[in-house]
Amino acid sequence: MEYTGRADGEQAVTVGPVDSHHLDIIRLAWSRELGLPDDALSTRPDADDRAVRVDDDTDTIRFLRLGETSALVGPRWAIERADGHTSEELSESATLLALTQDRSGRCAGPVVLAFGTDYQEPATGQPPLVAHEHDHVRQVEEACPPDDVTEAHLGDRDRWFTILDDAEQPVSSAGYAEFQGFLADVGVLTAPAFRRRGLGAAVAGIATDDALDSGLIAQCRSPRDNLASRALAARAGYRELGTYAAVTISRSTL
Repeated sequence: MEYTGRADGEQAVTVGPVDSHHLDIIRLAWSRELGLPDDALSTRPDADDRAVRVDDDTDTIRFLRLGETSALVGPRWAIERADGHTSEELSESATLLALTQDRSGRCAGPVVLAFGTDYQEPATGQPPLVAHEHDHVRQVEEACPPDDVTEAHLGDRDRWFTILDDAEQPVSSAGYAEFQGFLADVGVLTAPAFRRRGLGAAVAGIATDDALDSGLIAQCRSPRDNLASRALAARAGYRELGTYAAVTISRSTL
């Protein structure tokens, strides 16, 4: 879930831990996403005994830190350069870019991974009017800055939920797509004129409950330095569990 609408100085909210059963499912999904054995993220004794996969055909170096486990996937030269760096160090974009400084690396992330496993508390008062058409999502996108739209990338989702105001105009949207068959990758976007009213958390909760009804664990991805995004995720019941970053290198340097 990529949340938008930073509020300088706003702090993320701390919530309880993810239980072991849900954690095993999350680890399995990410193991498959990274092309690792299903148990690769479940058997690491500590964060610096990381799982690795050498892929000399890829132009992307991917690093995941999930709870007390971590994984690195990329060309052999990148794996070798990362040896000796701690997982905490590899969670920093500067460290990943330093590995690729002679190969024109571009870093996406790090993003914080947080997960929703519980249904939302029933809302008091009259429930909002919710629509499911992609056209309503596009209208919310048209009201937002391009960077916010790119961060949420709601157009890539499979299911959409949009809160309509009293005039039945779309004001806040959420959507999700299945991730490795176990998780629901959720994105949220609120029109600037309607932010700071709790609409983002409300529509995130609606999408989360739908994902749970489908047997999925909800997942959000927030830029690590966007504290407002992380706080919004926490208000929607998400628990932070790890970080993910990817560096893409110029194919001419492979």
